[in-house]
Amino acid sequence: MANKVSVINPLYCVPHPVSIQINTEKGVAYNEKDDRLFYINDIYFSLHDRRVLYDHSKNPIVTFYNKSSEECKVFKGESSDSSKFLFRVKKMKKSSTIPSGITKLNVFLANNQDEEKSDFRVIIYGSKRSCSVYAGESPTIVAQVENNGGFKVSVNPSVDYAFIVALLMIVKDTECSDTEEIDALSAIQMTSSILSLV
Repeated sequence: MANKVSVINPLYCVPHPVSIQINTEKGVAYNEKDDRLFYINDIYFSLHDRRVLYDHSKNPIVTFYNKSSEECKVFKGESSDSSKFLFRVKKMKKSSTIPSGITKLNVFLANNQDEEKSDFRVIIYGSKRSCSVYAGESPTIVAQVENNGGFKVSVNPSVDYAFIVALLMIVKDTECSDTEEIDALSAIQMTSSILSLV
């Protein structure tokens, strides 16, 4: 992408693609050299529905607050102060506009108060066998994920890869459709519908 897509910190926007492997069982993200980039302090949400994502130097990057099984709020650092609010992730309810075998998450940034349109979309296929992160309601993909026992992540150039990792830490705990087998007609319908998901 020509412009930087920075949500957490522009330092995480680099001019080349970034490959990341996420161990979904341990909540740890590694780079191509197998060096730890980020990790979750607690794999599962605590009694207070709170988890923190740290970098390799143990600095808190973001805090996740699970408001419900359908919604998560994310704040910068270890804060829950409204001034540190970064974005909200909301799981969309199943409807006629969402094809079978698809789970959709809408992402709303802090400055998007009316939330009429999402700032990012996460489209999850089947039981997390793959997913794509889109910029807003556009067909522009900013990151793609394949399930290889964990998440094999490809982040586009100039995209905040810490933001993508934070999103995927939410995705790994999201309950998704377990429809793995999709017939030819459903595949065509899915392809034609995917970019118009609201």
